[in-house]
Amino acid sequence: MTLPAVSLKRRLIALLYEALLAGAVGAVAALLAGVAATLLNTVSHILSSLAATLIPLAVWWFYFKANWYKKGQTLPMRVWGIGLADASGARPPLRQLRLRFMWACVLVIFVPMLAYSALRHFGQIPPRPAFGAALVWWILPWGFALLNPDRQFLYDYLAGTRLVDVREKRKGEK
Repeated sequence: MTLPAVSLKRRLIALLYEALLAGAVGAVAALLAGVAATLLNTVSHILSSLAATLIPLAVWWFYFKANWYKKGQTLPMRVWGIGLADASGARPPLRQLRLRFMWACVLVIFVPMLAYSALRHFGQIPPRPAFGAALVWWILPWGFALLNPDRQFLYDYLAGTRLVDVREKRKGEK
């Protein structure tokens, strides 16, 4: 049974809740990365920078993988009755979850950061306009849902995953 797509409103509300949890997970990751970077700084600045970049990504991947792979949803997704599925409606395999995570990181973190850095340092644009341009790139993955017929976010579209309404499925199980 293929479940229907979740409304954009419910997905955005769950996304706000998810941002709070990802922020808390990120704070723990930043603490770990800071300790590792400080210890590695005496060895190599490159290793120190690499640790400060990769540790938060690894911790976030662990958080999302643990939730998506085991339950098919994170806590905010459970609260709002949202499940993660592949195109056929089944729980996505680990390869597809990894792809979703990588696309989300690229589109939500790296592209806006690169846009801001490039505009500030290469384009010599003042901070506010550069921030505005980076903000446009940051909003793009979610704004894509307004153009997509199934209302899926850009990283879901690229990874071949869907956010589906599991409330009906729950009702059927009770």
